[in-house]
Amino acid sequence: MSDGDRLGRFLGIEPSRVALVLVDLQNDFCEAGAFGVDPPVNTANAAMARRANEFALAAGRYGVRTIYTKQVLDLDRLDDRQRRWEQDSLLCRVGTHGAELFVEPVPESILVEKFRFDVWQSAEFTETLDAWGIDALVIGGVELQCCVLYAVLGASERGYHYVVPQDLISGLDSCDTTSNRAVRDLLRYVHPSPESFDVLLDGWAHPTPR
Repeated sequence: MSDGDRLGRFLGIEPSRVALVLVDLQNDFCEAGAFGVDPPVNTANAAMARRANEFALAAGRYGVRTIYTKQVLDLDRLDDRQRRWEQDSLLCRVGTHGAELFVEPVPESILVEKFRFDVWQSAEFTETLDAWGIDALVIGGVELQCCVLYAVLGASERGYHYVVPQDLISGLDSCDTTSNRAVRDLLRYVHPSPESFDVLLDGWAHPTPR
């Protein structure tokens, strides 16, 4: 099935059965000066986070619900093997400013926590999808090389309809010519990944007669 066919099938799904999943739009990933780094290396993340929130508001007018994920480093929630790699990490530590959302959640959205990269390991996340009757996902967020990729692969594995607009995903500025580019290309070649979320808004605004 071509990407065009997959996008057409996606747009044929009632928006009330679509969830926008915004992965880890948190201060440690998006806020200028995170970890005392100056100049900031997350300017693309910050711009994308604001853009994604604007899209969430626009999509909500068609009935799309939004789920924000929040990665929280809580050593007590990790097993011994995981803990050995995170023992000295400061990234998104539980209870810190860095772990909080960088953007103001849109109305009627929900925030779910995860304790590693893969949001599909969060029972809170999967239970929300089931409770809302979700069959299709718009996936966006940070970081491209890990948490976003896990979200995409998990959606594919579980048989959801999904799209990953290129203007709703980002990674650290320093990775734009290396891992970010590689993941963007992977999404373009293997997954339904339109260049802009505008195609979704246009499709919802002008639905094809069924």
